[in-house]
Amino acid sequence: MNTALTSVLTANLLGFASFVSGRPFDAADFTAILFATGLVAWTIEQYRHRPGTLDVTRPIHLPVNLGTNRTKASVGRLAA
Repeated sequence: MNTALTSVLTANLLGFASFVSGRPFDAADFTAILFATGLVAWTIEQYRHRPGTLDVTRPIHLPVNLGTNRTKASVGRLAA
């Protein structure tokens, strides 16, 4: 929610600044500024937190029978 509020507030402030300077400000400018500011705020929010530690548990290996050959069983039945 903080990211959305930051991006809307920044877009409004930049829109007001462009209005005061006499430059026309339309919905496309507002949307572009809103998206860019939201992306920057989201990136800052993601990098603000320290990432969690990874688990050091060993992976689970399922048993696999490597001794069988599957091609010998399917040779007896061929398509015409």
